[in-house]
Amino acid sequence: MQFLENAARLLFFAGAGAAIIALGFLGYTYFLFMGGGAPAGAHQAISNVELFEKLLLAGLLSVSVSTAYLYWGEETLGVLQIVAAGAFFFAPIYLPMIMGGGAVPSEVCQRVLAAFQLSGIVVGIFAIGITVVDIAQRAALRSKIGSRAEQLKYGKGIKEEKSIQNVFMGKCWQLPFCRKFVRERCPIYHSRRTCWRERVGCMCEEAVIRDAMAGKTIPKDAVAAASYIPYNRELTMPQKEERCRQCVIYNEHQKHKYKLLLPVTFLAFAAIYAIGRTPMLAMMEGMLDTLDRMIGRATFQERSALTATVSQSGLPFHEILLVCLMVVLFAYALKVLEFAIFKLKI
Repeated sequence: MQFLENAARLLFFAGAGAAIIALGFLGYTYFLFMGGGAPAGAHQAISNVELFEKLLLAGLLSVSVSTAYLYWGEETLGVLQIVAAGAFFFAPIYLPMIMGGGAVPSEVCQRVLAAFQLSGIVVGIFAIGITVVDIAQRAALRSKIGSRAEQLKYGKGIKEEKSIQNVFMGKCWQLPFCRKFVRERCPIYHSRRTCWRERVGCMCEEAVIRDAMAGKTIPKDAVAAASYIPYNRELTMPQKEERCRQCVIYNEHQKHKYKLLLPVTFLAFAAIYAIGRTPMLAMMEGMLDTLDRMIGRATFQERSALTATVSQSGLPFHEILLVCLMVVLFAYALKVLEFAIFKLKI
């Protein structure tokens, strides 16, 4: 592991150095040829741009791969990589405004902008992949262990009984951590109810444990057993709800909720994309056209460099942008779901 970490650090510094050198030469070339026309040496400049385009792409990929290894698990990793990719992809918008130049960029300048945009596309695809994998791993971990282990107060000496079947979305006595000895003398079990509905159970109410230790007989009839459920009148309802939030059995129930709602959320986003793809693409195209007109008006051009470069590349830009937007919204939807299930304990 130490060898891999050292190799990743070496890859990071080598990639960063290559990217900086390529950026410097590409920026210098753009500044030199930004006046338009066909200056001498344009053919050689285009050849140099092609070379430094490869160097920039290799350097950025090296930085992306090394940072993904060194900082894996950080929530901001994918976001920062996507922001960096966006900075390169949208270079045709802000670079002409920053560095100035003619209304129509020269062929060399167009090649430089295309090199920046290609690097942004490749790094963006890698960043989106990293984000999707990270989301998938976090979702799998959440569905497996629920909230963080240190936040679950199991109590001293309590452990899962392997003989108990973990029924998906089952009642409290069908989940792990419900102790067999107590369950056989628990009025909640015999009345076929759930402890989180009654706000009383074997993990929080002393009377249930005391009656079980005393061997108190509970009727097998569900209606009769319900009359034996003890209710603590000294605690308020918010206090009882807080006991449920700290209960290991209820937290297991929350994990089941998360496992149920996770694919539902994914299918909902897939359905929204499938059903609303056409109007959403039209909306994205309208937004980009509006942005393009605003940039063109600000730069005194009929058409901004972004639209020109995208049109020349032939890439389904609106589709890519819509997919990226849906991925980001899905990631935030998962965060909202986690907050509701594991923080608010809904």
